[in-house]
Amino acid sequence: MIEFVKLRIEEIIPSVEDILRGQGIPKGIVIKDNIKYLIDKSLNLFIAEAAPSCIIQEISKNDFDEIFIGEGHNEEGAPLETIYPEADHLILFAITMGDHVSYRITELFDNNDYALASMLDTVASCSTDKSVEFLEKRITQELIEKKSITKNGMVLSYSPGYCGWHISAQKKLFLYLHPEQIGISLNESYLMTPLKSVTGVLVSGDKNIHYFGNSFSFCYNCKAQSCIERQERILNH
Repeated sequence: MIEFVKLRIEEIIPSVEDILRGQGIPKGIVIKDNIKYLIDKSLNLFIAEAAPSCIIQEISKNDFDEIFIGEGHNEEGAPLETIYPEADHLILFAITMGDHVSYRITELFDNNDYALASMLDTVASCSTDKSVEFLEKRITQELIEKKSITKNGMVLSYSPGYCGWHISAQKKLFLYLHPEQIGISLNESYLMTPLKSVTGVLVSGDKNIHYFGNSFSFCYNCKAQSCIERQERILNH
C-alpha cells in the first residue's frame, strides 16, 4: 500500500557544515561574512520556496527483481544485487523538494546571481539528502516498534544511477511507485523533474549485508564516493 510521508522543513534543513562541504569548502576554513550572508539568504529562500513531499511503498523481493534489472544495463557485481536478496524488508521511496525551489535556482542563474544560485542549489541538494536520512531513521523506528528489526539491523537507501545500479531502473520504479502523485516526472533520459528529487529503495537487514568495499571498476568514475561515509556508519552501528 502506498503511503505519503510528511516531511517538515525543520527536520530536513542541512547544517552549515553540510552546506560548506557541499560547496567544496574544507573543514576548518574561516568563513567570510559574504559567505555567511549567502548561506543565511539561501536557507531563508529554501524555507520559503520548498514543498517537500515523500511517497513510499513496501515491495516483495520477487517484484523488486524486475525493478533492479531495469533495462539490463547494471554493472557486473553491482552491490545491491547481493544485498537485497538478504533483506528483511524492501521499501521503494520517492522524495522531492518541489517545483518552486528549482524554479528559483534557475531564475537566479538567469539573472546572473550565480553566487546565491549556487548556494541555494547546494542547500536544496543537502536537504534532499537529509530527507533520505530522515526517512531511513523513521522506517528504522517503525520497524523497531513492530519488533521487525534487531539491534544489529540497519535501514539504508540505494538509488538508481549509483554503485553500479543503472539509472534506467528509474523507469520500472516509476511504473510501480507512481511518484507523479507527488509531482515528480521522468524524461526519456531517466532524469527527474523537479531536479531536487530522489528515488530508490530502502533496504532493511543485518548491518553486515550492507557492507562492501569501493574497489569495483565503476568506483573509479564515481565523484560522490558517499559509500565511504556509509561504510563508517555500518562499522560504527
